[in-house]
Amino acid sequence: MKTIKKIFICLLFKYACCFFSSEAIAIAKDSTRIGDRLFMPALQMGYINHNVDNISEGLIIQTSIEYRTKSNFLFRLNYDDFSGRINIKDENNNQYVAKVPLSELIGGIGYRLNSKKHHTFVLVQTGFRFYELPNIENNNEILSISQSNEQIMSLRYTLGYEYEFLKNIFFNLELFVGHFTEEKDYWSNDRPFFGATLGLSTTLF
Repeated sequence: MKTIKKIFICLLFKYACCFFSSEAIAIAKDSTRIGDRLFMPALQMGYINHNVDNISEGLIIQTSIEYRTKSNFLFRLNYDDFSGRINIKDENNNQYVAKVPLSELIGGIGYRLNSKKHHTFVLVQTGFRFYELPNIENNNEILSISQSNEQIMSLRYTLGYEYEFLKNIFFNLELFVGHFTEEKDYWSNDRPFFGATLGLSTTLF
């Protein structure tokens, strides 16, 4: 199963690079400003359920930059920040509760369906989830806690709706679900995370 996921990721990057190269050639022949096709959400916030036993559900703050082609394909790069609290126990049943820093850097390709002011799109992205993992040690009843910086590769699938209430200014609603390419640390149960965001987007320039 892990091999299939890795092959899928490699193919995704391969076809994205090929398509982006052909699109770059088309841009060079087109007089349309690139800035008119670059979009950056001014505000995108929502809810995420990590769907694990040790991290609570929380808030997601999403920032992204997106390029939309004339042929309705889109390329997006996300940096998202998540909130959550961990509640874990060590081998001696000592409990540790704290906020955990979580963030994700992902990129991918999607496709938009346009109908006047209403637009829907699908998006597939892959990248890395960054987090801190506490190491709890018990030496003669004295607890010491150290943090290690970890990362894990993720895949995310997004279904979105946009309403263009002003020219090139959109109201966005997105639903997403995702999973990881391996099972480790907090995500050892192989359950998908999911959530939703609301926000506004407009052209970058």
